[in-house]
Amino acid sequence: MPEKTTIKPSLELILVFTAFAAGSLDIVAFSKLGGILVSAMTGNLAFLGYYISRFSFNSAIGSAIALAGYVLGSAAGTLLSRRLDQHPALRLLLTVQALLLAGAATIWFTAPHRNGDPGTYGVILLGAVAMGMQSIVGKRVNLSNIPTVVFTSTLTNIVIGVTEMLASGKFAVPKDTKRQVASFLMYFVGALATGYAVFFAFPWFVVIPLAAVVLALLSELLQRH
Repeated sequence: MPEKTTIKPSLELILVFTAFAAGSLDIVAFSKLGGILVSAMTGNLAFLGYYISRFSFNSAIGSAIALAGYVLGSAAGTLLSRRLDQHPALRLLLTVQALLLAGAATIWFTAPHRNGDPGTYGVILLGAVAMGMQSIVGKRVNLSNIPTVVFTSTLTNIVIGVTEMLASGKFAVPKDTKRQVASFLMYFVGALATGYAVFFAFPWFVVIPLAAVVLALLSELLQRH
């Protein structure tokens, strides 16, 4: 069905930048915070079961903290934005998310962060709360059923869209599918870029997801009207 209203470019940019941030932060968490995930809770829940079964309790605690932090962030994002219109809600949510990621980066640079250290758990908690809040950002953007943190469902929607296009013989990619592909790929690009940064020991790799969220916020602030 064709869209009846004009979509502000800032909304699509928010989807792109926050997808990048999710991929980036998952790589930081997996490679440097004990092999856990902070945005993909399905995978994180599987890791939690795996670490418990292997008696890897430091990583299991990290996975549990990530799960709890994500729930807390989603709940906080819901409460913060429930009485606000779309754009004021997005500005508030992205601002708080940026502050959370800035706090996580500050802990990273100022406290020990080996697996099992309190500093590590602090970074995990703030990162997971930020990703939980980002899930509400995706809900408030409300474009093309893109959640900005869980991309298995996005991949399913891409396959459905392409299959229906081919079956209909129209060979015109739907706008929803284009957005879904862009977000899916940006999650990958965020993971890839941060993976390279970690591999080559770029000292500021932990601020990459923060930079992406700040760009999402700026795209919203610059197109307020």
